[in-house]
Amino acid sequence: MQIGCGLYEHVVRGRPYLYFWHYETEKGRRRQVKEYLGPAGSEEVRAEAIRRVDAYYRKAAAELQRLRKATLAEIARGR
Repeated sequence: MQIGCGLYEHVVRGRPYLYFWHYETEKGRRRQVKEYLGPAGSEEVRAEAIRRVDAYYRKAAAELQRLRKATLAEIARGR
């Protein structure tokens, strides 16, 4: 399992732009996805970045909890 996400700025023609990266599973493989958010100085873009990072980690935490429960149940059954 590969968990992670973050932000980075990319400067194009002297202007900084914000991108959100995260990992996704596609056809059983993990890949890094990069998504353009907008101008780095924009309050709306920063708010969207916060929303996306929070949503990603909430989803990852829920998936990790699901895997934990399933693994512990298997162990308890003697598998």
